[in-house]
Amino acid sequence: METTEPQVTPAPTDNETQLHDSYRITNPLEIGGVLRHLATRGDFMTVYFANGQRQLVTRLLKVEPQARGFYFDWGGVEAENRALLASKRALFVGVPEGIQVHFPIGDAQEREFEGYPAFYAPYPETLVRLQRRDYFRVKTPILDPYPCTIKFPDDTPMRLSVFDLSLGGVGLRTKADAAAEIPKGSMLMHVEIELRDYGTVQVDLEVCAIRSVPLAKDVEYHIGCRFIALSRTAESRLQKLITQLELNRRAFARG
Repeated sequence: METTEPQVTPAPTDNETQLHDSYRITNPLEIGGVLRHLATRGDFMTVYFANGQRQLVTRLLKVEPQARGFYFDWGGVEAENRALLASKRALFVGVPEGIQVHFPIGDAQEREFEGYPAFYAPYPETLVRLQRRDYFRVKTPILDPYPCTIKFPDDTPMRLSVFDLSLGGVGLRTKADAAAEIPKGSMLMHVEIELRDYGTVQVDLEVCAIRSVPLAKDVEYHIGCRFIALSRTAESRLQKLITQLELNRRAFARG
């Protein structure tokens, strides 16, 4: 039974090819293949649940292709195990071999595996596997930044500005001192990013890094986040904006 802390990987910054929908796997045979690979490697994954406010570190133990289900390890904190069993939705996130893998599950069940308690869940309906080099990051306007709103567990809102963007994650900045209290590795759920001509998208973020930047009279906080399980709508709108920003940059560079 493992109690290892999850490893947080910073939002990717490689600037090569753009994301394509082919990275979203829906075929059960292909999903089973990815799950079996994870189980064979024994990579640790983090399961987020309770609207992202709780998490559990686990490993896939065994995959049953015919039943289209899989076992995963019981956590080290019993209260978290029981909370996960009571949850209707959870999200697996891992970065095996530098490849981000994430997928949602519905109800998890308590089962026995080799004489020890374990979780069991059906195959996810969709699974995303995306390599770091497949992200394309652009800088966003400084003078007229895209606003972003996050809400803390007590529903207190915080307004931030986007300073760079990719389909892997987003860089945010704010002068609000409360930003310094956001724990690295925490999940920010239902974050709203206003893209102006491309509408507003709602996303879930994992906080990868926070640093303070001294200014002339105060301090600005920079927060690096990665997207978790982008919806198709959000993915499409972000892709359009990223493409437009890159075209604008190239046109400006040409003079």
